[in-house]
Amino acid sequence: MTQRIRQPNRRDTTMKVLSRAFGGIFLICGAVAAFAEDGVKVTGSLQQALSANLSNPIETRQNDKYDLSMSRSSLRLDMEAEKNGVVLVAKARVVREQDTPYLRRLEQLGASSYDGKTLTGVYKQSELREAYLDFKVGDRTQFKLGKQQVAWGESDFFQAMDVVNGFDYTWRSFLEPANEDLRKPVVMANMVIQFPEVDGALQTLYRPGWDRKQDIGNTYDLFGGRWANQPYKGFDFRNVTPYNFEHPSGNYKDGTGGFRWTGVAQGLNYSVAYLKTFNPDPVVSPANLFPGSNMTPFQTRTTKGQLGEIIYPMIDVYGLTASGYSPDADAVFSTELAYLKNYAYNFGYTNYVGLPGFNGVIQKDVVRTMVRMDKSLAFSQSILGAEKPAFFSLQLFDSWIRNFKVSEQIVNLVGQGQARKEHSTLLTGIFALSYANGTVAPEFVLGSDVTYGGGFFVPSVSWIPNNSWRFKAEVDLFWSNADRTPSNAATERSSALFGYFKHNDQLFVSATYQF
Repeated sequence: MTQRIRQPNRRDTTMKVLSRAFGGIFLICGAVAAFAEDGVKVTGSLQQALSANLSNPIETRQNDKYDLSMSRSSLRLDMEAEKNGVVLVAKARVVREQDTPYLRRLEQLGASSYDGKTLTGVYKQSELREAYLDFKVGDRTQFKLGKQQVAWGESDFFQAMDVVNGFDYTWRSFLEPANEDLRKPVVMANMVIQFPEVDGALQTLYRPGWDRKQDIGNTYDLFGGRWANQPYKGFDFRNVTPYNFEHPSGNYKDGTGGFRWTGVAQGLNYSVAYLKTFNPDPVVSPANLFPGSNMTPFQTRTTKGQLGEIIYPMIDVYGLTASGYSPDADAVFSTELAYLKNYAYNFGYTNYVGLPGFNGVIQKDVVRTMVRMDKSLAFSQSILGAEKPAFFSLQLFDSWIRNFKVSEQIVNLVGQGQARKEHSTLLTGIFALSYANGTVAPEFVLGSDVTYGGGFFVPSVSWIPNNSWRFKAEVDLFWSNADRTPSNAATERSSALFGYFKHNDQLFVSATYQF
């Protein structure tokens, strides 16, 4: 067990945090104000969010049930100024977390031991999230130049086409509904040309590779924090498999980009897109520790870590979306189809280090599909007393590995023993109600892993007393077919995605002031 020597002066004092945060904000405001002709439009929010364990994570000796797992404070500022038809947009965010006994227990096990940061140091942020110029050239062409985020696709949960930006899932996994808070903005040139004659528009994107290393791909809790996959809380994988953002298969400095055509035809909204980007999920290129073994580095001879390195190989994404209203069903139907060429997976059930997936990286073509129905349910007014019809959404997701072979031993996740299947299907549903003139909004989200078993249930209620305040309480519940323990994690074949979240039930509450 790794012991953490805590430095008494490593945490920022409250005054230092405030002075640094507001000092940076004032500089941003000054820059925007200098640009503006008619003043600066500033909006933002202050939020305090708390979460507590509703089950006992198995990694620590102490019973952690009901312990505080998160105390997160955030400040968001959105600023906008215009001069001569050019709009300057800047969005900043400052996040700080308070230390808790539960986080300290994870640190004592070795969480975040790779870079010597405390877990609160990992979770904190002070960043200019977006900063771009928005302007038109002529009547048809619009440009956005700078650090920004772009949303493609139709799905709410497990994205197929929404891969222009990576996502940061470290602080709350996939449970945060505001995708714009999870996306990692990148510097790009974004051009849209309108073609009103054919009810369409062409969007082109180019990312020159001017971003930080950590801005590419999706980021997960691989450092042993509160959202590390069971049973690896307290274990920092970066000690044995550090990130390599300059790997030849996908260097963060490499340019990426694509295009999307959107239009309307026969009452249907549709889009066709192509994107060259990084593998959304990281994979491990294993070290060749034993010459002649079945462990093979991907496109290199050596790796940065003693067991390997975490990489994001480049892929090609071809996409199609469509949505439209059906009078017969009185519902809106949407679909999303993405063909991912050379998507990277880890493979291998057995090897010298005893960790599934450490035989190497295999690239396969993958077809991801989503079908969704959104419908208003009038019966909720008479039966449940809602003030308007309830919103109901049903989504079916499927990932199909082309030319799938069981003998290739593809795993769902490196270090976890679940064997990948040709099709992986998820079903999710949302049921949302409204009361008291929209000020009270209960919502129920349910998800089921059709292929591997398990699922999640998230009931919540939001209270919005006025335009400034918003309160939310939520319960996050997970179940799976099997349990992982430190002794069987590498060989467990019956538990996949939601087995990773088992013993991670949470109560989440937040208070947000918007201005």
